[in-house]
Amino acid sequence: MNRKHIALSLTVVIVLTVSGCGSRSVKLNQRTESFTDTSYEQPASEEAATSQAVSEVNRGSLNYSEAPELSAKVGDGSLPAVDSRLPIKEDVFIAQTDATGNALEIGEYCGNCNMQGLSGSWGIARPVLESIIRYNCDGSYVPNVIKSYEANEDYTEWTFKLRQGMKWSDGDDFNADDITFWYYMVHINNYDTKASWEALKDNETGEFAVLKKVDDYTVTWKFDTPKYPGAFIENGDLKWCWAPSHYLIDLIPASLYVENEYWENTGLSDGQVLANAAAKGMSFESVADLGKNACYYFWNVSGIPTVNSFVLSTEEGHNSKSSEICILERNPYYWKVDAEGKQLPYFDNIYMFNELEDKTAAFANGELDYMDVGMEQIGSMLSELGDAAILKTVLGSSWGADQLTFNYTCKDKNYADLFANPDFRQAVSMCVDRQEISLRISEGFMRPGQCAPSTGSMGYDEEWSKKWTDYDFASAQKLLEGCGLKLGGDGYYHFADGSDLSIDFVSLDGNADTIYSALKRYFDSAHLKTTLTDYDAETYDQLIDDNDWIASMCPHMDAGGLSLSERAAAFVPIAQAAEWYGEYGTYYTDHSLGVAPTGDMEKLVEYYEQWINTADSAKRDEIASSIYELHKNNLWSIAYVEGANSYCLINPKFHNFANKLVSNDLYQYMNIYHFETLFKK
Repeated sequence: MNRKHIALSLTVVIVLTVSGCGSRSVKLNQRTESFTDTSYEQPASEEAATSQAVSEVNRGSLNYSEAPELSAKVGDGSLPAVDSRLPIKEDVFIAQTDATGNALEIGEYCGNCNMQGLSGSWGIARPVLESIIRYNCDGSYVPNVIKSYEANEDYTEWTFKLRQGMKWSDGDDFNADDITFWYYMVHINNYDTKASWEALKDNETGEFAVLKKVDDYTVTWKFDTPKYPGAFIENGDLKWCWAPSHYLIDLIPASLYVENEYWENTGLSDGQVLANAAAKGMSFESVADLGKNACYYFWNVSGIPTVNSFVLSTEEGHNSKSSEICILERNPYYWKVDAEGKQLPYFDNIYMFNELEDKTAAFANGELDYMDVGMEQIGSMLSELGDAAILKTVLGSSWGADQLTFNYTCKDKNYADLFANPDFRQAVSMCVDRQEISLRISEGFMRPGQCAPSTGSMGYDEEWSKKWTDYDFASAQKLLEGCGLKLGGDGYYHFADGSDLSIDFVSLDGNADTIYSALKRYFDSAHLKTTLTDYDAETYDQLIDDNDWIASMCPHMDAGGLSLSERAAAFVPIAQAAEWYGEYGTYYTDHSLGVAPTGDMEKLVEYYEQWINTADSAKRDEIASSIYELHKNNLWSIAYVEGANSYCLINPKFHNFANKLVSNDLYQYMNIYHFETLFKK
């Protein structure tokens, strides 16, 4: 990418550590960032030094305890004592708050959590996967699997410190060798099929970082040019950087060996590797399939050690994500405890039922403790279940559902000029009764709103959420006429030169049918001729790529979202990605193509380049606020209702299930629920 180099004076080394969850506040409308208890070492930055723990926990006096089933195994000698299964006391993770910042209740060991099956390759990972960092609902994050991370003064080197004494789910030591193994034997050779994590590539050269093992619990990542937090920790898609070397070493084919100082070539042929995998109960037709499943989708493969809170059972009939009852078992070596020293998780197992014929009946009779429900099901299910269920609303992060946007780089100058006029966008927004639209498309569940951060999301601004949302038909007409449009004999507006004005909204696979049918009569009343043309994904994408479109409804990539850390390309024109900025995004990656942005579009790019090249988190938040302000001022996309939330039913006996959690890919969806801290009382 073409990036401007911004001169920065960098004098602070970031050091973050975790055991509980302290906090400091950085203003991004309603966003705060939380850094953690500094019991490991004094932080180098003044702002981190002000962090206070939720409550004082004397690590030295903690007496660890464990689930009864684990105590029984310790008693019969089949499992080591709990103290030797956990990291050293300085490094154990003490869970004190949920993802919304509220203090956790000390739980009880409580049997099984029963839930509906979760589909897809990521399904069973969602409740249990542990990553390098853990996000809170406000966008703050803390070190998670790793103990701490820090950058040098010029941000060309990052250091990860691990938790001494931490172990894999089979009891083997988890240490720096597992990181060098993952990097050189699994990742950069693309054995895991995911050697594309931008966090580990130099921003300028595209070369992979050089990984060095400093000692058994310390590694460094070295880059040629600065790698700032936004591109490394936050939005580099770096979920994990480890693999169980002791288990996978005989599953690495010689043909994929990358020269490195830590691991020798295994010398194994593809056939030998597949035979070794078969001996471990893994049957794959090719080493490519083996690598993808054993090294990336490892949670789906029975027997592979993990550091997750629960691991897939090895019991025949329950050891597949597609089993009638898929069982995830408590990890006896899990490295987190509660504030009283109880080893987590509280549940013995998670049972996932994949073939329930009547989920409502199963919930009513206690077979299910958790179930996702659709908006349209809520009324009837709550009526049927009564006190047997509690409804939880999980907030979405979309800037409005069913967005519509216009092609600001349209080849037809009449359209490009019209769309660039904010009065036109305001008219399109105000000529619609949002209350009626909400009733039509969601029976009133989705609140009227604008293309803006929703309540509870980062950047929420009440003024923004209500901008241009009043239903004012007369004002809309004046605005349209002020744009130079002329009413023709056919009852529709035409351009000032007499040419037809017909806004053809393109859409994907029928996604816009419902919202368009609700909006069309308002557009007709406002004398705006519109049509909707539906395309398959391939044809639609080609139209966008060729700039052969006028407007889009329910676009492939909405404007906005959770934050720039999730996907910056949804906020700023830096790729050929989002419809709302069209060919401006194409220009960013190749100045010989696309259209050079001007005005506030150009400012978005300038702010983004400052954001990605700024180390200080407070300054990055200030820059992000400036980007949000430009969106508020311009409203390049329009929405008529707020973004959709999701809903689930939980057993009333559940404890520690927070309210107003936020569902988002950056948060790994259900991972934000913190299943390891849930319990039934």
